[in-house]
Amino acid sequence: SMFWDLKNKQIHLFGQATVTYQTMKLEADYIVIDWEENTLWAKARPGVIGPEARPKFSERDQTFTTREMKYNFKTRKGIIYQAATVQEGMQVIGEKAKYISAGEDSTRNDVIYNQNAIFSTCDLPTPHYGIRSRKQKVIPEKVAVSGLSNLEISGVPTPLFIPFAIFPLKLDKHTGLIFPSDYGFEEQWGFGLRGVGWYFPINDYWDLTVTSNIYLKGTFGVNATARYNRRYKYRGSLGLSFDYRRRENEGVVTFTPSMGLRWSHNQDAKAHPTRSFGGSINLQTNLHQSTVQNDAESVLQGTLSSNMSYRQTFADGKFTLSAGFNHSQNTRTRQVTINFPNVTLQMQRIQPFKRKIRSGKEKWYEKISLLYKGEIRNQISATDTTLFEAKTLDEARYGIKHSLNTDVQFNVLKYFNLSPRIDYREIWYFNTLRREFDPASVNIQFDTIYNPLDSTDFTIEADTLHFGSTLDRNVFGFQPLRLFNAGMNLTTKLFGTLQFKKGWLGGLRHTLTPSVGFSFTPDYTNERWGYFRSTQKDIRGTEETYSIFQNGVFSDRPGNQGLVMAATFNINHNFEAKVWSKRDSAYKKIRLFRSLGMNWNYNFAADSLKWSQVRINGNTAFFNNMSTARFRATFDPYDVDENQRRINTLMLDSRGKLLRFVDANLSLSTSLTVRRLRDLFKGVDSDDRSDRGAFSGAQSGFAPPSGNQQGAAAPQQEALLDLFDNFSINHNFSLRRFTDNQGRDTTVVTAHSIDVRGNIQLTPTWGVRVGRIGYDFKSKRVTYPDFGFYRDLHCWEMGFNWQPRRGTYSFFIRVKPGRLGFINIPYQKNNADAFRRF
Repeated sequence: SMFWDLKNKQIHLFGQATVTYQTMKLEADYIVIDWEENTLWAKARPGVIGPEARPKFSERDQTFTTREMKYNFKTRKGIIYQAATVQEGMQVIGEKAKYISAGEDSTRNDVIYNQNAIFSTCDLPTPHYGIRSRKQKVIPEKVAVSGLSNLEISGVPTPLFIPFAIFPLKLDKHTGLIFPSDYGFEEQWGFGLRGVGWYFPINDYWDLTVTSNIYLKGTFGVNATARYNRRYKYRGSLGLSFDYRRRENEGVVTFTPSMGLRWSHNQDAKAHPTRSFGGSINLQTNLHQSTVQNDAESVLQGTLSSNMSYRQTFADGKFTLSAGFNHSQNTRTRQVTINFPNVTLQMQRIQPFKRKIRSGKEKWYEKISLLYKGEIRNQISATDTTLFEAKTLDEARYGIKHSLNTDVQFNVLKYFNLSPRIDYREIWYFNTLRREFDPASVNIQFDTIYNPLDSTDFTIEADTLHFGSTLDRNVFGFQPLRLFNAGMNLTTKLFGTLQFKKGWLGGLRHTLTPSVGFSFTPDYTNERWGYFRSTQKDIRGTEETYSIFQNGVFSDRPGNQGLVMAATFNINHNFEAKVWSKRDSAYKKIRLFRSLGMNWNYNFAADSLKWSQVRINGNTAFFNNMSTARFRATFDPYDVDENQRRINTLMLDSRGKLLRFVDANLSLSTSLTVRRLRDLFKGVDSDDRSDRGAFSGAQSGFAPPSGNQQGAAAPQQEALLDLFDNFSINHNFSLRRFTDNQGRDTTVVTAHSIDVRGNIQLTPTWGVRVGRIGYDFKSKRVTYPDFGFYRDLHCWEMGFNWQPRRGTYSFFIRVKPGRLGFINIPYQKNNADAFRRF
């Protein structure tokens, strides 16, 4: 309703009233318009409740929710009581505010003067916390300034005061201080700040964040992270961290430096049609990651790897040029291997003899294909502490490799495929190995033995403690390695099927793929090749033969077995079955063995031991691919002597057996989640299940009969198990059986461990984390456990992390990340002062 007061020149609006004037809008339950004084007055009438009762004032981007307000729409000034407004993620609630609008004047800014106001990132009408001050000035989208301020929690003032506060409100990136995220005291390091730094917005595509951890006794760490993003082009991040850590052990103080480099680059798929660049680098020195971090993944990660590559195709896709950097690092042995630069030129497979315009039947020689590949490789190997020393670069291995191979495939006698091939490889090395006997390594001890009856009569006896050793040195100079191999292969497939008319087993199928081939390799031990040399091994006259290329960067090596003219045999098996699936109401094909193969060869050119060892290997999966089994076994057709060395006597002749057992390996690995385990018992295919949320009674197939009180409790049981759905269980078991030096068959367990990890969301605000907990049965110890919990407190958060094996823990209660995220109460015990070391 509306009441028009002509005497006082006022208009009274009641009930969900709205007034709009230019860029200003006022909504309230009761509004008074005074057109003589050009003012608007709004308030909530007594007894009216609800969100629509409080006046809501907005002008351009400024919005206020108030208890009562008065605004002059000519001078664009107003007084607002109990004003609540949001400024770039911060809520400002003032007891009384004066609002001055800039109107249409672009040279001025809106200004808000507040009295007894509180700044908070909590969005409740009564915030859980905030910074309260008596006077504030807010320039929207620019800055908020206050005088003496006090931290207030749940309406209770705290002893924490700051003399003044400045809160930037600008949306654009700007340089500024990064407030410390944590502070603490470590006995070995002293007092310190963690996460203090500076932010640099370099341009529209790049920014840089530099933070540091600083302690009074000399320990410090620096972390620099640059992020970049260019739409439709690329995006990535580059991080460099350095840590200089003080350690004190029995009064001796040492400082240990460590460094980590991380780079991730991703090129947009639309950036270039023939060129791509991307990958990731994770390189560390001196166990940087496991030293600085305490979580299970950082501490237990056994290997680090990197792969950054550039790829370019040209000549209408006939050639591909790729260059890259890759590295592998073992955090246990601390061995680092870097391959850089790696350059590869790959030619697309061509058929040089194929006619451009074919008439008639295709000739046999038209099927011949040719493939060329060129590689440049440089490899550096060192420990993570000596990686950047000059000696490491001097011992780098490098070379250039050319590979040329040709093959062709023919169909023979309808059911057989014949594949002749010729391979040629040429590698250019610029340093090769020379091995020489070292006379200084001989250790002879001389003992003088006197005659007990005549001291002038004595003899000198020599006792050789060490017969000597050899020294390796690199000889610089160009040396090519040429390798040639030719052969052919004849392959076919045999199928066997067994069908069943009744029962859950519908049928069995066996696919047998036999292969017979012949290969030829020259005798590289011949002196004319110059690939092998001999040297004295010790003073007893023993000689050893070595290859001058055995330290080459490429894995290609000249064989020392002499001339090879060998027949090769290979048999592969594939077993499949059809079983009835109740869920699909149809037969489903499953693979009983993923692969099962056996191979051996016979060398016609060898003067002895013509038969090779017989190798059998295979793998299969169980329980809907949750468990994988791999096995490998080796048998030998030849007998051995008393020193367990092969002799040229067949087992069939000496012992009446066809083969002799050598060794075997079996490994079982299982990785599954609780959800997949539950699905397995229910007969549900986890990969096909559309609903990934929590199970309800209907989803789980539970339909209790009416009146069954025990069945009614099942949905609650399902809900309890849902908490553990994302828990993963990992089990690894490895077994080896071999014949030792005394001819005894020995079985050893090489690995046996189990671990569990996952998160439990107890309630929407409570969560428990199990980083990793398990048991190593081989070493008989608990593996590195890592626990934590998290509590969502609306605008606050609380958490605790604990690594009992290392003796480290951390606790925090803090404001959620945002403009007031520096309000933080942390406490932690780092690995420097842990009561137990890992």
